[in-house]
This record gives sequence, C-alpha cells and structure tokens, in this order.
Amino acid sequence: MVKWVNLDEMPEGVVKAYTRLFLTAPVAHWIHNAKTQMRVLQVSQGLYFPITINQTEWDSTFTCSPYTAYVLYAQDEIRRNLKNPLLQMGLLGLLKGVSWILKRGKINQNVHVNNFLLSTNPYPAWSGQELAAVTAFLRCEFPQHALIFRSLNEPQHASLLHTFQKNGYHLVGSRQVYLYEMAREAWLKHNNNKQDLRLMRNQNLRYLSHEAMGAYLEEALVLYQKLYLEKYSWHNPQFSLAFFQACHRDETMVFQGFADAENRLRAFSGLFVIENTVTSPLVGYDTDAPQKEGLYIHAIQSVFDYLFKTNKMLNLSSGAAHFKRLRGGKPAIEYSAVYMAHLPWFRRLVYGLLLKISNQIGIPLMKKYEL
Repeated sequence: MVKWVNLDEMPEGVVKAYTRLFLTAPVAHWIHNAKTQMRVLQVSQGLYFPITINQTEWDSTFTCSPYTAYVLYAQDEIRRNLKNPLLQMGLLGLLKGVSWILKRGKINQNVHVNNFLLSTNPYPAWSGQELAAVTAFLRCEFPQHALIFRSLNEPQHASLLHTFQKNGYHLVGSRQVYLYEMAREAWLKHNNNKQDLRLMRNQNLRYLSHEAMGAYLEEALVLYQKLYLEKYSWHNPQFSLAFFQACHRDETMVFQGFADAENRLRAFSGLFVIENTVTSPLVGYDTDAPQKEGLYIHAIQSVFDYLFKTNKMLNLSSGAAHFKRLRGGKPAIEYSAVYMAHLPWFRRLVYGLLLKISNQIGIPLMKKYEL
C-alpha cells in the first residue's frame, strides 16, 4: 500500500489542499527560504504524509534543514536567551565545531516525513503499524538519505515514539514545546488568564473572524515578519503573501485577528489543525507597541478561544516559555525520530554525536532554563 501519489489520487481535505500549493508551484514561491522538494506518500487507506527531500541546502529554513535547526537557529536562541556570558561563549564555540562536523556528515541529506514545512507538524491518529513498510520503501527510494519524523512529544505520541525505537529509529531532542488540553473553566483557574481577559476588555480592540481577515493579510504578514523573523530568527519560515492568501482562501489555516479604531491590524493568529491537534504556526503583533497594550495576549487569546470551542489539544510550540507556563501550558520535550542504519559509518557517527549533544546537553539546559 505504501506508494507515491498524485493530487488526483488523494481525498479532499486539509492535507490535499495544503500540499497542492507545493506540488503545483516551486516551494520557494510560498516559503522564500524553504529549499526543498515535496512529494506525497500514501501510507494506508486514508493516510497520506507530505515528504520533503533535501541534499545540502545549508541556508534553508529549519523546518527542512537539521543543520539550520541544530546550528544556525540554536546560535540565535543562545544569543537571545542565555544571559550568562561564559556559558553563552562556551556553547557558541561548541556549535562552531559541531557545524563543521555536521556538514562533513551530510546532515542535510535527508527525507522528512509528515513535513508541512511548519514549525510544528501535527500528526493524525497513527499507531505506527505501517512504519516498517514506510521505512523499507523510503530506504529503497533514497538509499543515501536519513529518514526523519519531526514534531514528536511524549504526551501526544508516547506509543508512537516506542514504535519508532522498536523499528531502529533514534530520538533526537530538539526543543521544549507547551501543550494545553483543558476546558475553559480549568484554564480560568490560572490568574494570569483572568488578568489577560481584563486587559483585553480595557483595550477594546475589534475581533476579526477568518472571513474578515481576508482584507488584512498583507498587514498580517508584516506582523508575522516583525515577530518571527526580526525579533526571533531569520531562519524561521519566510512565508510569502501568496502563501497567506492561499491558506486563507482554501481554509487550510484558520485566521483570526484584532483591529483598532483606525482599522489597523494589531495582532493575529493563523491555526493549522490536523484531526485532534491544533497548532499556531502563524502569529504576529505590533512588536513596537508598548507591552501594556497586551497585543501578544490578544493573538494568543484567539488561539485559546478556538481550543475551547473545539475541545482539541493545543500544541503552542516553543518560545515565550514563561508566559505559556503561567497560563497553564505543560512543557514537553519535542523529538525528531531519525533512521540512519543504512548510512555509511561516518554519517552514523555524526548522528551519534548529535544525539549526545542534544539529549545530554541540550535537553537538560532547556529544562533548567525553561526555554
């Protein structure tokens, strides 16, 4: 049953509508710094995974480049979050050496499975029963490529992680994400959430539904860029206006926002939903505005509202860790499952080094500093 499929072989739904973009136009048309090729793999009846295929592409976005994720993005995170100068200098020096080794080990010669090129790739309900067949198929198709599944965490994927390990995959820690699965009543027990609602009432911004957001997509893109690219890292996905417009038109993203009395968009969110998991890969607000206006709060509140309406699980990704913890977010280490048994010994050695650095240094630091 495991095979490549074309668009006309797929059932209608979010996966088909979303992957249609990348199968009918160059990937970089939609995400400027995503240098990759996408195909779609049918795993079983009704189960389809988008696949990205890479060779080197050292400056591509982290969503398809492990080198960017573990070196370039990590450098940005260390500079922004670690205030201890000696620790910062030591880790940056370590990454400089790791950079050379990862390139020699062809770390970017890989195939990512279930990769939507978003910061968090939600999974459908999947037991992993077909994993051995998927692995055999992709090994045959790409004998020189590592096989990678991103965005896995224990609270959501404990059984699946066990299946990966039984099938010869190694789990590489990548970052700490924050999960929410609660009713509004439980959420309101956190005092910060009550304070947020009071602040929003005082600001009196006008809520914009998905339909209304169609007129604000250019402004939304600017707000996303100010937050994710200018404030955090240019290695985040650099989405195009065409991407925002297509996702809004096809409703593969649920857009919500807030406008002021002058009809300017001040904050927004874009939600991506696969079955029971809600993610928010698109968030933006006016980062130049005073913090007391609570514009980030407005953006995240729209995400929470959707969560309470749908009773799903929210994966609010990484970043703003203190803010998310105070509002009920449960931290979870996110892993990438990597299969490398078929690779030459030196490349396996390099992945082994990455495993040690990520799992024995990276994860303890993420937990200690609540990153």
